[in-house]
Amino acid sequence: MRSGITILLASSLLLTQPSFAQNTSKWALTGTQARQGYDPYLQELYWQLNDSPMQQKLRNVKPFPVGVVYYQQRGEKLEDAKREFETIRDLGFTALKQVQLVAPYNPPGYEEEVFHAAIDIGISPWYYGKGGWVDITPELLAELGIDMELTEENMPAIQQHPRMIDHQKKVWHERVERMDEKPAKPKGMGEPGRNNPWMPERLLPPFAKWLELEYKTVNTLKDAWNCGYTGSCNFTTFREAAQELKGTGFDQYGNGRGPLSRDFRRFRDAMKFQSELIVENYQKTMSLYYEWDPAEPERTGGHQLFENQAVNAWDLEGQAKTASIGGSFYSSIHLAHHFFLIENEIMRPVYWQARTVADMFKGGWAATWESTGGPTQWSGHQGNTVDGNTMSQLIVSYLAAGLKGIGFWMWNSRGEGWEVGEYALTDIQGHPSDRAVVAGNFSKKLQEQRFELWEAVDEPTVGILYSWENEAMLGRLSMGAYNLNTPVYKTNRDRQFRQLHTEARMGLSRALMNNNIPFEYLTERDLDAGLAARYPIIYLPCLLALKDEHVKIIKEYVRQGGRLVADFPVLMLDTYGRLNKQKEGSDFAELFGLQIADYYHSFNRNMVFDGDSLYTQYGVLKLNGAKVVNTFTNGVPALTSHLYGEGEAVLINFEASRMTYLPGNDKMEDIVTFCTLGDIRPPFEVKGNKKSMVMRRAAPAADHYFILNDGPAEEIVIRSDVIRYRAAENVYTGEQLQLIQDGFTVKVPERSGVWVRAVKGE
Repeated sequence: MRSGITILLASSLLLTQPSFAQNTSKWALTGTQARQGYDPYLQELYWQLNDSPMQQKLRNVKPFPVGVVYYQQRGEKLEDAKREFETIRDLGFTALKQVQLVAPYNPPGYEEEVFHAAIDIGISPWYYGKGGWVDITPELLAELGIDMELTEENMPAIQQHPRMIDHQKKVWHERVERMDEKPAKPKGMGEPGRNNPWMPERLLPPFAKWLELEYKTVNTLKDAWNCGYTGSCNFTTFREAAQELKGTGFDQYGNGRGPLSRDFRRFRDAMKFQSELIVENYQKTMSLYYEWDPAEPERTGGHQLFENQAVNAWDLEGQAKTASIGGSFYSSIHLAHHFFLIENEIMRPVYWQARTVADMFKGGWAATWESTGGPTQWSGHQGNTVDGNTMSQLIVSYLAAGLKGIGFWMWNSRGEGWEVGEYALTDIQGHPSDRAVVAGNFSKKLQEQRFELWEAVDEPTVGILYSWENEAMLGRLSMGAYNLNTPVYKTNRDRQFRQLHTEARMGLSRALMNNNIPFEYLTERDLDAGLAARYPIIYLPCLLALKDEHVKIIKEYVRQGGRLVADFPVLMLDTYGRLNKQKEGSDFAELFGLQIADYYHSFNRNMVFDGDSLYTQYGVLKLNGAKVVNTFTNGVPALTSHLYGEGEAVLINFEASRMTYLPGNDKMEDIVTFCTLGDIRPPFEVKGNKKSMVMRRAAPAADHYFILNDGPAEEIVIRSDVIRYRAAENVYTGEQLQLIQDGFTVKVPERSGVWVRAVKGE
């Protein structure tokens, strides 16, 4: 296992001559590269991040369940359920994501009967499928009389052996018999608060204890809370300090109201404390159930991945890490409910959410256990179409992000109440729809390819930094400072501040995705773990605030050969809500070779870059070693570069990534991508009309390419100067693709997702 920053020498990035004709745009990107050296993407460290006995078992068994929710229909009994399970199995699904037995006439023991029936028919009655098998060990093989050596090559045959299947079914049947003995989830302290940091009375004593552990003395706390500078602090104990975050008028979701202060840090602390309570509750739950049955996975998850996590008192990655103990991390990805900030888009936001799930649980079993199964019309407050093509886009997005499990809400729709008639893979009459057939066929292919998919890894070119601390500062900004009943204080601060980081992250993701550049999201915990050098490039999108220790890690990353790109505003605050003055000799000034002398906005003065007038924040720069690469038309530096150690720090002096969070700004997408990459290129490139986006995951024997198209049908070329292929196949259709000298061609149907397996070798 490696720790710390791994050296990345610029000479290890090999740029080959592009074979495609040069684009006439000065922002064009061509060429491919290989990253060389032992473990250049720090994959060993990646697998260590969330390692545990449970995760090791899952990597050994390599499950890829695709499940559906069975919803008991009016009048249905056991024989009806069995017929539905047979249809589900025959279509290719492997599990029941949930079993909703809702009829009031169900007799005692009916749930157990249904679960036993599903096992006998050949599908898992739980979402986790083969993930709920006991581990396959040499001792188990000997016990079952299976005369095979336990190797990667033999694992598919071992799992298909009749004695192994019978043994695992027996384990499942025994698990059904003791379902009613399973411990109830710990009560803990619940999930306090959502959408603001104020707390009910019951949480103030533990918050006071948290403050004391964090700051040790009241005077230290007063200094952290900027007492005097942001108003007087009259508290003399930690209990009195906690009282300042007391709220009132809490609704059923935990939203309350409370007094405002000019200080930032106290609200950050309230957010952090509450998020840690939630994580602690997940930790207790995972530990409890792992001790109860170490072979049965449990799951933790979230939703609303585009919201400001900190101001909601959530810590998505913290929740994910608890799943290392006992199983899987996931998020609901429902087209109607979970696409806050996005309008009339599916394909890219689905991938960004799947990417977030995978990257918050690096090395762990990440999945989407609640994915949209069918169309909605009213329950999500907006309607959408989910046909076979849409389904192919959803599944290909999940695969491209590296998820290894899918649960569809639902198989058959509710007949009564909220969500009536919605979300189903079947049609209204209960017959499998085209989307059900597509999903089932993909599942069949996934079962064939799951062993290699578990070996496949990302090879990211860009790491997009997600920062909880940054969102905490932006969340605090969105709360304002005054309770004045005048129109000027009725502005949409949530839109102005709270989501700036999300918009920037989404915008950069869009630009890179549209230009086929591999990326991952990395976090502050990843920096702490030494994962920075996994990424040839790290981008800071709207990173207003970071902890000092993380700035130092990033500085060392650049010194040892990394490429850092940041856009404005960058590091203007610290995590105490104090202005970073970025004086000479500071980490910021040394890293970027400049200081930000002033902080402006073009609201009342146009800033024109490359012929376009920009509505943006920007800085007045004092250069001290940085080179001006490009300017606004008035001469103000728009793009600077500073060589620091073996690496380079680039500053885009405007809100570049936020400018592309909504679709349509193609030129800025190209500018952002060009400025991000510099001379660095991914190992493949794509020739097409930019309607098809290509992602790649690399396994030892083959590369898996995932193609998403939101336009008309087209033929694209995927090529590489550094990887050679001897065969390529459309996995879903079985079509053999035409090879060219340095790649292959793919026919991509309109509005669809395509999965290609390209076998390596001359």
